[in-house]
Amino acid sequence: MKPLRFILPAVLAAASASPASADSLQLKDGRFVEATKIEATEGGYKIIYSSGDIFVKKDLVVLAQLSDSTGNYVPQNDEEKAKVEKGLVPFEGKWVSKADREKTVKKRSDDAKKAMDEAKKHQEWRDRYITETAHFKFEYTIPQAKGKEYMEMMETYFNEFTKKWGIKPDPKGAKLPVCFYHDDEAYYQVSGAPYGAIGDFRFVAPIELNFYYDRNDERLTLDVMFHETNHYLTHLLNPKFDYPAWVNESLAEYYGASTWDPKTKKMSVGNIQEGRLCVLLDAIAGDEWQGLEEMIRMQEFSALQYAWGWSFVHMLMESKKYSAPFQKFYVSLSTDKNVKRVPYQGDMVKCEPDEVIKWLKQYLGVKDMKALEKEWYDYVKTLKLESHRGFEEAAQWAERWGLRIKAGRYYKTAVEKGTQNPITYDDYGQWLMRDSQTDEAIKMLEKACELDPMNPYFYLHLGAAWVDKGDKEKGEKLKKLALELDPTDPQLAWQVNGFKIRKK
Repeated sequence: MKPLRFILPAVLAAASASPASADSLQLKDGRFVEATKIEATEGGYKIIYSSGDIFVKKDLVVLAQLSDSTGNYVPQNDEEKAKVEKGLVPFEGKWVSKADREKTVKKRSDDAKKAMDEAKKHQEWRDRYITETAHFKFEYTIPQAKGKEYMEMMETYFNEFTKKWGIKPDPKGAKLPVCFYHDDEAYYQVSGAPYGAIGDFRFVAPIELNFYYDRNDERLTLDVMFHETNHYLTHLLNPKFDYPAWVNESLAEYYGASTWDPKTKKMSVGNIQEGRLCVLLDAIAGDEWQGLEEMIRMQEFSALQYAWGWSFVHMLMESKKYSAPFQKFYVSLSTDKNVKRVPYQGDMVKCEPDEVIKWLKQYLGVKDMKALEKEWYDYVKTLKLESHRGFEEAAQWAERWGLRIKAGRYYKTAVEKGTQNPITYDDYGQWLMRDSQTDEAIKMLEKACELDPMNPYFYLHLGAAWVDKGDKEKGEKLKKLALELDPTDPQLAWQVNGFKIRKK
């Protein structure tokens, strides 16, 4: 589930590098691109950089403002010519004086530089931002605006979940530290989370949540944030109880698919995890069905069980018959004095599988687990993939679990189904590189650049592919072009200047 990457700093960097430039493009996704020289060509526009030119298709552009060789705007008709003669120039859909335009561009450039310097300063953990909200203590190195947005999300999540599940947090309890890092390098270095865990809820003292912000894949960031925060909210029911993996991870996956509306400040839950569903359909096609009682008795979940568990909990939560009883069952496991719990790891307690099955049957009002299993299977068969998106998500899931062959197959299917997501082409291109299919990788990476021509990382990866193919000159030039698009990104600079690109 990888959305279009919005590299806003690339736009700001271009503006700051040439504050008095007369050429600009407004893209349909809202970005503005400022450059010293942009030329209109057949089917689009050519942005000229010292390391190479970038072609942007016309259908990606809302507005083009081009100058002649003297830096003046070239009017397109008599009406525009009259305005130019009055000293006006087009700027972001309006005609303004040239002085006002330059003043605005300069202010944006100064503001962007100030914001970037501030952000870079606070990327050091010792200089992190610290902000307390009603229920959390946020410590973060991500931009303040993004931090504020996530604070609103988590407070909304906290209030909605505790109300729905009848959780009454201790009003005198300490606020949970939520640590948000600006990239995965800082996350692993400071948090101590095991490599491969892209989010971490530390449930032993001192408890805390740890995430990192991937500005190139924010949907993944949100999935992980909602998933791990669900573990914390469940923890509030009884901090000494260890929930069974099948229900703990599955409920977290259910909430992991939540979406957030920044305008209404509301969350939507119960969405389909298309990536998980894709994995399920793949397993079903191979007649690999997961037994329900077998899943409940598992001490730990493997990659495939995350998908099966999510679908079972999704059925229960979305069912009018089972939703309320399932919620009561979930709460009772850790709070009802009639439920038998046994010692587990220090002062923790847990329920044995037989006890879990006993109470599940009682709360759901079922006598035969096989009958419930069949009901579950029938429900899964009703779920449908709506697009290539599920295969994209499944590919990312397979990558995270080290299932390399499956990941490649899912990427290939997403491409065959006509995805127009540049992230998918970029990720598949990198997968092909690791599989020594350089020629095919170049095709995928070039497609990524075509779909989102202002993403510097696509040129970085394409450059690496050409170096691998043997054309070092072309490859290094593409890498330098990537850095021209976003010279303020330290991670990009490190990779362009010789540091090895981290493999997924």
